[in-house]
Amino acid sequence: MIDQHLEPISAGVVIGCNDLAPTLTFYTEVLGFRVQTIHPADGPTHATLIGHGLRIHLQPASTPLAVLRISLPHGSPLLHSTLTAPNGTIIECVSSSEEMIVPPLASALVITHQDGTDLWGTGRAGMMYRDLIPDRQGNSVIASSIRIDNAGPVPDYVHFHEVLFQLIFCRSGWVRVLYEDQGDSFVLGAGDCVIQPPTIRHRVLECSDNLEVLEIGYPAEHFTHADPLTQLPSEAINPERTWSGQSFIHHVASQATWTPFGKQALITDTKIHQATQGLADVCIITGDSAASWPSTFVAEKQLTFLFVLQGSATVITNDNGSHAMNSGSSIVIPCGDNYSVTQSARTEILRFNLQTQ
Repeated sequence: MIDQHLEPISAGVVIGCNDLAPTLTFYTEVLGFRVQTIHPADGPTHATLIGHGLRIHLQPASTPLAVLRISLPHGSPLLHSTLTAPNGTIIECVSSSEEMIVPPLASALVITHQDGTDLWGTGRAGMMYRDLIPDRQGNSVIASSIRIDNAGPVPDYVHFHEVLFQLIFCRSGWVRVLYEDQGDSFVLGAGDCVIQPPTIRHRVLECSDNLEVLEIGYPAEHFTHADPLTQLPSEAINPERTWSGQSFIHHVASQATWTPFGKQALITDTKIHQATQGLADVCIITGDSAASWPSTFVAEKQLTFLFVLQGSATVITNDNGSHAMNSGSSIVIPCGDNYSVTQSARTEILRFNLQTQ
């Protein structure tokens, strides 16, 4: 039996693993270990497991030989050193509190289209991922389309992410979720979205057939931590709570307020700009007839990402040409450029702006 008490474990064994999914299944389902951290979410290659008084780090390596990794506090003379024991065992001395790495934005034009050549990969909890920003803008931002084809329970667990920002937007189907301090589970339906403030505990419970959500995270590479001690739903409801200065937002499409935008377009504000103190802004823009947006400048260090939820549009830029977009298409517009959009009737576009460090 695994000791469920979370006694501090400062040492762990690094085991080479170039095919994570079956190895993870073996250690968790056969040996009874549990996941502590896993990354990246869209195609996991690294996982840390705990069980039987032992921590195991699974990561890509040319050989399956084990390495002992010891977490040391700041100031330790051995910190960041690699030692070799007399018997040849390698010992890595790492920090017990690694800082989040936030690379600077490497702004560039990126366009993706949803067609038969899409590359879908298996990510965390068996979900299918499609990369919407393959270059990650210098490993700064990740955007994924996440799909679950079949309805039913989702093999998820209470977890949290070390991020500065994370958006979940439901494009089709529905998903039932739980969030820390937000009461009972609720359904996120098509057109709805939430932001997951840094380290908020949450869990995916079940979903419909043909679920598809968009997920945007900053920075691109971040850790996902399991939290077996937190029970959801929380005993207390605290909708006013903040995490690193951010509030939880649950935008419901059926309750949206629409205001005029550009020529014949309508825009709804998700309140995410206010909830993140200006870090991010998420709007949905639509129209019953053909419409156009006003010209907009992309500021320095700003990521501007557009995703066509349905319909068709043309994105016109001053410096990077014009681009036809259809349902499922997305585009990142580089910093320093001006852009405008013309869209056909009943087209719906998600506009995401992020002010990076």
